[in-house]
Amino acid sequence: MVRTTVVGSYPRIGDSHGEQVLRRAIARFDQGRATEADVRDAEREVTRAVLREQADAGVGVVTDGQVAWYDSQSHIAGRLDGVEVGGLLRYFDTNTYYRQPTVTGPVRWKAPVLLEEWQYAQDASRAPVKAVLTGPVTLARLALDRHYGKLRALAVDFAQALAEEVAGFRSAGARHIQVDEPVLTRHPEDLSLVAETLDALAIRKGPAELTLATYFGDVAGIYRNLLELPADVVGLDLAQGAKTWGPLSKHGSEKPLALGIVDARNTRLEDPKALAARVSALRDSVDLERSYLSPSNGLEFLPRDTARRKLSVLVAAARAVGGGP
Repeated sequence: MVRTTVVGSYPRIGDSHGEQVLRRAIARFDQGRATEADVRDAEREVTRAVLREQADAGVGVVTDGQVAWYDSQSHIAGRLDGVEVGGLLRYFDTNTYYRQPTVTGPVRWKAPVLLEEWQYAQDASRAPVKAVLTGPVTLARLALDRHYGKLRALAVDFAQALAEEVAGFRSAGARHIQVDEPVLTRHPEDLSLVAETLDALAIRKGPAELTLATYFGDVAGIYRNLLELPADVVGLDLAQGAKTWGPLSKHGSEKPLALGIVDARNTRLEDPKALAARVSALRDSVDLERSYLSPSNGLEFLPRDTARRKLSVLVAAARAVGGGP
């Protein structure tokens, strides 16, 4: 049975009046007509809707949609000691931006960053909710370093801080934890550093299933080495990263994979049967019963209605392979 999951983000705003809740709350806040608590209430309302849409589609392991995140960098790094939040930069090759973390001193964890958000989502969800963290090397690569002067030193301290987050998820009973390292599709030379920092997180995860997610491109050149990293599951972008199909088909994997077969950056809807046929061709070389089908990356780059349709395609493909949610 091939399982289904999502990568992380989800569109927070849609076309209908009911899907504009968060936009209206933020507008009222900017006008001084609402409080931070009002915005938080709107975020939680949208989080519940996002969880419901994933579950209704039949997705087996969901996320909170990162509804409360401004971006994947500042939301985490900005709440650590030694980090300030700076100006806007383009996020990889997307049409979105992130507030660049500026490292001004030693990076240290001081209090839980994501635990409350995950706990709320899990309490509101019918399905298991995967906790998602931006990886330490991606955080270090995208930050402005005014203190360390060395990528490794900064990434190692980010990893020590994130290890506290992982330990908090473990203690709270999280069954699935994902670490995002999209930087590997741009800097495959960082593989050894990702291995080192991921190990610091893996030793704190307990029985939770740890996924390393790569996206926004291919990892064809490092595919076999990627499988040796200390993760229980490796996530692959097979849309923008179509070149990875080559080594994947040739070498397979003894480790479970999250196969990102649904293009999360293109509104065109795929044919579930065609996707299923391509996945089924891996049956002799990949343990599909322990693996997942997923979008290629977070769905936030799509219109809300299209994101829902993409989830339906995903689940239909999984069922065609011979699985279910």
